[in-house]
Amino acid sequence: MRFPNPLRPVTSRLSAALWSWCGRRRLQRGDHRGAIRAFHRALERRPQGFPALMSVAQAHLQAREFEEARRFLAQAREADPTRYDLRAAAILARCGYDLDGICRPQIPAPRTAAVAQATRAARRDVTAANLPYGDCQDVDEYARFRAMPPITPAEIEHTDWDSIISDLLDE
Repeated sequence: MRFPNPLRPVTSRLSAALWSWCGRRRLQRGDHRGAIRAFHRALERRPQGFPALMSVAQAHLQAREFEEARRFLAQAREADPTRYDLRAAAILARCGYDLDGICRPQIPAPRTAAVAQATRAARRDVTAANLPYGDCQDVDEYARFRAMPPITPAEIEHTDWDSIISDLLDE
């Protein structure tokens, strides 16, 4: 007969916190695979832990595994809807991602030529209000753009804009 261990909830919480800390450290170093493994260990200790669920989603985003990230974001929303509504967008924005863009279902590719032509026509009619990433086509391009350093005044002043425009216009 096994006796209940009164310290089990405390030790599982501490163990989950330790694995989450290890995952955040690995994520800071750019080790996405190691961070994902550490966050999964934290989730083994506390399956409905909101911080670990958000962190593993963040690690999957940085590893460009969007379907896995969506799955863990959905679990985080189920685990604690209030915290999800308050914090999820801010957590992902720090990484350069838009929560609405990540969680939006992907549209399957058109199968017929007529549908493809209609899709291209619809894309031409898109206004700036419909573009969640501005001129960027998807979240990856948006993340790369956001990661670029700002243009300095010296770069603006010493750039040959005429040659750049002629290259863009293929003159």
